[in-house]
Amino acid sequence: MSLLIVDVRVIDGVADVARDHVDVVVDGDRIVAVEDHDPSRPVDPGREQFEGTGRTLLPGLIDAHSHYTFDPTEGSIGAIAARSDAEIVLAAAGHTARALAAGITTSRGAGSIRNLEVVLRDAIAAGHIPGPRLIVSGTAVGITGGHGFQFGLEADGPAAFVTATRRVVRDGADVVKVVASEAAMLTTTGLAAGRSVDGGPELTADELRSVVEAAAELRVKVMSHAQDSESVRRSAEAGVASVEHAWLADRAAIEALARSGAFLVPTLVVIDVNRDLPMTAVQRERQDHIERSHHAAIEAAIELGVPLATGTDTGEVGVTADMVWREITLLHDRGASPMGAIKAATSAAARLLGVDADLGTVEAGKIADLVLIDSDPLTDLTRLGQPSLVLQGGGVVRRS
Repeated sequence: MSLLIVDVRVIDGVADVARDHVDVVVDGDRIVAVEDHDPSRPVDPGREQFEGTGRTLLPGLIDAHSHYTFDPTEGSIGAIAARSDAEIVLAAAGHTARALAAGITTSRGAGSIRNLEVVLRDAIAAGHIPGPRLIVSGTAVGITGGHGFQFGLEADGPAAFVTATRRVVRDGADVVKVVASEAAMLTTTGLAAGRSVDGGPELTADELRSVVEAAAELRVKVMSHAQDSESVRRSAEAGVASVEHAWLADRAAIEALARSGAFLVPTLVVIDVNRDLPMTAVQRERQDHIERSHHAAIEAAIELGVPLATGTDTGEVGVTADMVWREITLLHDRGASPMGAIKAATSAAARLLGVDADLGTVEAGKIADLVLIDSDPLTDLTRLGQPSLVLQGGGVVRRS
């Protein structure tokens, strides 16, 4: 397929300002030209043309923290795990289709029931179901009885974590997800006996280093679920590629993250959605504390230049698969510029996922994952949730 988007405003994911009056040419699955608008360009009857006047084109959005095999209407991971593989994958296919229609063309899976992310990734890649191109962690790795043990691979001690890391990569993971801390929300269900939701460390520093070193030998990155200051610091010092959440991290932990060069994937939308869930007074007090702590952590990260990537934690209760636009707006609320927040969902996220050679920017030679918005999202970021055109690999997957 060949197509032309004429006289459009472009947010390319590289520049700090948008570029006006641009023609973008796509041939096959690639962008072949991004050039100044040419009013005299001859009409090519073999090329589909889209009018870009008054519209903005930007790279396909990226969700760097997704759980498509979870269920945003079900709070019990045990209840989800009790479903058959077929039920889980069929429901997940609905989630991935919803994500793609929202302009989310790439996503990083953050752990799944029975390694079914791998099945989902391969089905999308084969064209059997619609969805973002997936980079998956498959099965998360954590301590025995730790957070997420119902769907994770349990290990204890550095040697066991080396084995676990090798095993999940053997079984198809593109990235290793390690659960370095407890859960933080009082609404979390399915805890093992003796475990809490204080967000405290679950892996030792040595265990985290063993995961990172084993993953490096296999040429894959590590993403670390880390909530409190100590788990964030240990993760950063171990050399993970990204810290997920950091809801209870203090400024010193964010400073350690800044020194390490690791990304922060804050998953702000989870806390925002939780505001609307029914809670006891004690749970509400905890929610408010987490929100205040997290906001301070994100503001510190922005101030200190910590690289940010958008992740929604979709699959958690209330977090549907189409909410990257909302995560972008929440980053802006915490102090990111509109352009900086958009880059967190495009070029920056592509760097984190290791796909920036092909994705994340609007440049000649890149894969044509593109989103067209019928206005200027820099003046209203919520418009990112209403794409009029979505391209994935040069193919039209949504038009309105």
